[in-house]
Amino acid sequence: MKNIRSSFSGSRTLDVAARTVEVVLATETPVRRRDALGQYDEVLRCSPDALVPDRLDVLPVLDSHRSGEMADRLGQVVPGSVRFEPGRIVATVRLARSEKADALLQELQDGATLGVSVGYQILTAVETGKAPARTITASLWQALEASFVAIPADPAARTRSAETGEIRMSHESSTSDRRAVEILAAARIAKIDATDEIVTRALADGTSVTDFRSQLLDVLASRQPHIHTQIETRGMQDGNRTRAEAMTDALLTRMNPAHRPAPDAREFVGLSAAELARQCLHARGEQTHGMAPGALVTRALHTTSDFPLVLANAATKQLQTAYASVPAALRRIARESTARNFRPKMSVRLDGPPKLVPVNEHGEYKRGTWFEAAESYSVATFGRVFAISRAALINDDLGAFAEAAARMGQVVSTLEAELLSSLLSSNPVMSDGNALFSTPHRNVAAATALSVPAIGAARTLMRRQVDQASHLVNVSPRYLVVPVELEMAGEQAIAEIAAARPDDANPFAGRLELVVEPRLVDPKAWYLAADPAAIVGLEYAYLEGQPGPYIETRSGFDVDGVEIKVRHDFGAGWLDWRGIVRNPGE
Repeated sequence: MKNIRSSFSGSRTLDVAARTVEVVLATETPVRRRDALGQYDEVLRCSPDALVPDRLDVLPVLDSHRSGEMADRLGQVVPGSVRFEPGRIVATVRLARSEKADALLQELQDGATLGVSVGYQILTAVETGKAPARTITASLWQALEASFVAIPADPAARTRSAETGEIRMSHESSTSDRRAVEILAAARIAKIDATDEIVTRALADGTSVTDFRSQLLDVLASRQPHIHTQIETRGMQDGNRTRAEAMTDALLTRMNPAHRPAPDAREFVGLSAAELARQCLHARGEQTHGMAPGALVTRALHTTSDFPLVLANAATKQLQTAYASVPAALRRIARESTARNFRPKMSVRLDGPPKLVPVNEHGEYKRGTWFEAAESYSVATFGRVFAISRAALINDDLGAFAEAAARMGQVVSTLEAELLSSLLSSNPVMSDGNALFSTPHRNVAAATALSVPAIGAARTLMRRQVDQASHLVNVSPRYLVVPVELEMAGEQAIAEIAAARPDDANPFAGRLELVVEPRLVDPKAWYLAADPAAIVGLEYAYLEGQPGPYIETRSGFDVDGVEIKVRHDFGAGWLDWRGIVRNPGE
């Protein structure tokens, strides 16, 4: 991904007849950016040995960095016009003959100052200082395009005038001189002295710059494993996303064709797993010249590169998508909560508030007493480990990887559904010593088939519920919970009927929502449940800070590849019986 640096151009160097104007492409003014470690100042070195000259003679000038249509092209940097002054790079731009370019030319004639922004790619950078005063200096970079923009980011460079002290890079310089400059620049960046044999031989033998760089890589690899810390700034989007996140986004595109990657991920879309491993190694300053796919994958898995993280993030996205796609049906009648630890989660409930009584003529208020009730349950840890084999990564078999992660997400969702269903079917004992559904709790209806009258009788039981002070709770039902055997009967029982008479209308149409849970073991029993926002009956909890399945990875030792551990901290329990009524069925 290209980065962007802005400056200004103005009318003092405008040649209307030639349609040219001088602009400041870049300066060494620090620009504040952000990466995974926080904010830092980015500095572009503006010298001949820092700027790769390959594209300078064909550098396009665009409208606000847009390149989708030819109409976005406003002109071109004049070949040979790029020159270097202390702390800045200057060039001459020739405007095209188009409607947009004509409008810009008119603004310049009117004396306007236009913002200019350069799009560039950092090839090598050096970091100095520590947070929050970090500086990343681009010691080798390449300009990709220049643009006229509305709001520039670099106010240090201003309107151009004819000044001296410049170093010009143009066709007037001989090819030999340019070759020598680039060879010496590459050697300096690699911290190899100009008197070194590899440099002097290349200068004397007429070695091309491309061949010299290839030779340089081989020499560096043989002399030392790491030359210097290399900071890679590609793969960022407005400083908010890390390179690993952009790679994950691209990997998801291959795993799920419906996924649409963000712009900063498009440079990685289509890369194989081995090529992603190569990119991760490059970002860490590792040399991968001539390495085969198997060696790339192995090296990336067993170093501190981001490659395992990219795989883990992609697996997490696939798992969470599958987990969220089919939530447990009974979560609709339950309240979500969190637990701070794995100790029993106590829920103390104030019950039976004292009634208000008249205050006597002396203004005396009588004291009242609350009743307390408490229930508890615990969060437990569930988990599994699965592996992505090294062979699958080398073979680029991402289909099996994606399916494994998605299946694990479905397994987590199934786990929650089974736990909640068992709590409803098993009729657990509450803290008062009575079963959840029992005669003392007054929440067991007479056994009848599911019908409108039977729902009405169950609703009456719910509305007659009282607290420990014998005060009416007055809870109304919202959900009709049935097993799959009663799904059709449930749909009929709450269906809206076009009745000819008011007495024939279904009173529960539009008032009750049907919840079908295939894991309920009794094919005849059905339930009425209240809204958990009105009264908390069933509650489920995740460990604090982990609302869902969590993934950890490590390079496998027993398994040749990446081991992925899926961990899910989850628990559930009943806190009150008055928000649900059970009918055993016919």
